[in-house]
Formats: sequence, structure tokens, C-alpha cells
Amino acid sequence: MIHEIDIDLPVRTVYDQWTQFEDFPLFMKHVVDVRQVDDTHTHWKAKISGVSREWQAEITEQTPDQRVAWTATDGTENSGVVTFHALDDNTTRVVLQMETDPKGFLEKVADWGGYISDRSKKDLEQFKDFIEARGKSTGAWRGKVERDSMRDLHTREDRLRELSDHELAKRAEEAGLERPLDRNRDWLVSALARHDYDRNADHDSHDRDRDRDGEDARTS
Repeated sequence: MIHEIDIDLPVRTVYDQWTQFEDFPLFMKHVVDVRQVDDTHTHWKAKISGVSREWQAEITEQTPDQRVAWTATDGTENSGVVTFHALDDNTTRVVLQMETDPKGFLEKVADWGGYISDRSKKDLEQFKDFIEARGKSTGAWRGKVERDSMRDLHTREDRLRELSDHELAKRAEEAGLERPLDRNRDWLVSALARHDYDRNADHDSHDRDRDRDGEDARTS
């Protein structure tokens, strides 16, 4: 799922607020608690479709004023990236790309009904309301986390191996992949992981191009 929203504040202010993960419950009503374990790890408690969930998340990439990417390392599976685009000196576009793997009957029903996607869109709207009302961030973390491409690929493979044959086949069908008759399950896992990784890389390239175009427009 992909959602975006424009916020009437400078990109640095918007980005700095997003790095304050422990403040997320202030505007994300389904998030009960977030604890910052260290610079790259957080522990989350949330209520999804009335069901309490917990998970550990790792920041896999972080570039000040540009992007924050994460993946769950245990618990409720989810991953994504949020990017920040300066439209002008006082307007920032926030783009959220997120993938989830709902667990349990109620969560899957909510996913089929579009609840999770709607909730993510609402989260961005509430973030906008929160930061625009304040006019400044509650804090900031300006550190940088370099992306480890091989670790990212292996993490995707590990998560795919946990899926049943039926779930794996469904993912492959959605991705437009066909497994040759002489290829085993491991081949499909690797192919899907590479497909997902390349798709995210394409999104990253598009984001960088859009940022450059925006910068050229502001300086011309």
C-alpha cells in the first residue's frame, strides 16, 4: 500500500518529528506504546482490529530529511519506507509505502476489507494534524543508517520461507512469477525475495528522481 500527504512545514521539521517513534501514540490511536531500544531497534505495542499485537522493528535505512525504512524482526510482520520530499521551503510531501502480513482471522478480514490501508492513510492525516498544530518537532535524531542490501535480501528470504506452499504460490501469482516445473520451493523463495527487493529499489530510484526534479524546480 502507498499513501502520501502534503504538510505545510519545512522538510527538516517534518522528518525530525517522524524520528520520534516514542511519540507515535500521540497521533496514531491504534499504537499503544513504542519503546526506542537503541538507534536502530524499536519495540511496538498496538491494537489491530481489536487484537493486541507486539513486534520488534529494525531501522534498515535512514537518511536525514529523505527517508526512513524499517522491517519487523519478530512478531506481527510488516515492513516499509517513508520518504520526505521538499515541495518548497515550507511544504513537505510524505510518502508511506508499507507491506503487512496479517495474522489471524480478524486481521485478515480487516485486510480484505481495506481497514489496514485506510488506517495507514488516517495515520498520515493525524501526523499532519499533530505536527502542523505544534509547528515544531518534539525532538530529533539526525543519525544516518546505511542500507545493507545483502542483509535486506536474506531477511526477505527468511520471511518467505515461513509461508505455506499455498501462501507462497499466491505471492508468486500476485508478483507475476511462474515457477518452472524443474525448480523447487527454494527457487521460488529466492525469486520472490529478489522481485520484492528490486521493486523497492525501483521505488527508491523514483523517489530520488522526484527529489532532484523538485530541487531543480525550486532553484530555477
